[in-house]
Amino acid sequence: MDRPTAPARRRTGGPVPAPALLTVLALVLVWTSACGAPGGGGEPDPPGTGAASYGPDPGGDEWTPCPLTGMERRECRGVPVPVGGDGHETLRLAVSRLPARNPGRRIGALVLAPGGPGLSGLQEAVSAGVDYPHELRDRFDIVGYDRRGTGRSHRVDCGEPRGALDRLGRARSLRLVRDVTAVDAAARDYVETCRIGYGPLLGRLGSRAAATDLERVRRALGEERISLLLHSYATVAGQVYVTRHPERVRAAVFDGVVDPDRPGTSYVLRTLHSREELDTEEVPEPAGGDLPREVPPDVRAAFDELDPGPPPLALFLGVHCTDFRWPGNLRALLRELDDADEARWRMRTVARDYAPCVHWPGRGEPLGAVRPAAGAPANAADLLLVNSEHDIRTPAAGAERVAMRFRAPLLTVPGRRHGLVGFGNECAERAAVDHLTAGPPADPDVAAGC
Repeated sequence: MDRPTAPARRRTGGPVPAPALLTVLALVLVWTSACGAPGGGGEPDPPGTGAASYGPDPGGDEWTPCPLTGMERRECRGVPVPVGGDGHETLRLAVSRLPARNPGRRIGALVLAPGGPGLSGLQEAVSAGVDYPHELRDRFDIVGYDRRGTGRSHRVDCGEPRGALDRLGRARSLRLVRDVTAVDAAARDYVETCRIGYGPLLGRLGSRAAATDLERVRRALGEERISLLLHSYATVAGQVYVTRHPERVRAAVFDGVVDPDRPGTSYVLRTLHSREELDTEEVPEPAGGDLPREVPPDVRAAFDELDPGPPPLALFLGVHCTDFRWPGNLRALLRELDDADEARWRMRTVARDYAPCVHWPGRGEPLGAVRPAAGAPANAADLLLVNSEHDIRTPAAGAERVAMRFRAPLLTVPGRRHGLVGFGNECAERAAVDHLTAGPPADPDVAAGC
């Protein structure tokens, strides 16, 4: 029988070894990216606390050195971005840049973004500086940043559901919940408490805001055009960005593609996985017989300090409630979930965690099928999609739909692995490197595979 499980950020069974930093990050991404259950437990940290010594100064708007062993030219800064809405509030995104190792062959800036939502782009950039394909490290400035509401970019955390909301997770039947009024009041209270703590930011955590922030990062880099390597849920903001600013994208690779054109309940139900499903998933491991290089202590310390921890529920709500279509009231949400052809534990878990969506601020037009503007050239942003054939977290069917909308080539890789580029899959990495380093564009009408 299926049992609910909150994906762990690392495998159990002992401390994480210092070597093979990429494998550590691979485990982080595959266990939480695009579908990690909201976590946190305990009391949330006060807003703005927990900045790492290895990250940017939250108050600094200029590039300053933040070197690590082997990354002596690494630099960091905060990038101010508007929160949005009618006010004039701003927040600062924490950004790092590692200049290309071979300045004479430099192509430009490669902006990385992991999934989640809730994983750290700063952390991924540290790993990339050690373990990404050497052609990318040689020829690109490696840029990472924490998405708004995450890590060092004003982390949002309002705690876990309590009272009537928590009891909803144990309901025998969602259609026959006795006191819907009490549950609805608890959902309102959760949202209101969160709004008091974070103000207008709460309604501006979705992928539209993330795409706006990416453009601010580009300007801060001083680049006319940027290259993108986006993983998992970050591909949603990537789709928005390349439709708004195709002229600002030199080339882009989306690895593990999310299609936002579906109801919120349908998407979230399939982001929860049973232990049996997770046990069959292919997790990146070091190649047998390879001697992993020793990772310097300060690099390992930076990786650990920049880890934002399990993504909090409020961040998932802030992103998913605004990106997807949701019922307009709690009764309709409970009916929709009760009618779903899913395991009972999935329906109860989503009801408990996502009941606040019906009252979440900032809910407007859902993203739906993101597509280029009418009359835009096919694949104007020079996009390559990469997806595993049997990825349970980002199904290949969604990647195929996105590829059709953008008239972009899709590379399908055998297996179930979530996370291919930067995680040791030679076929996917070679295709990504060729694409990003100005290899000949692939024909979008010709299916590609490994």
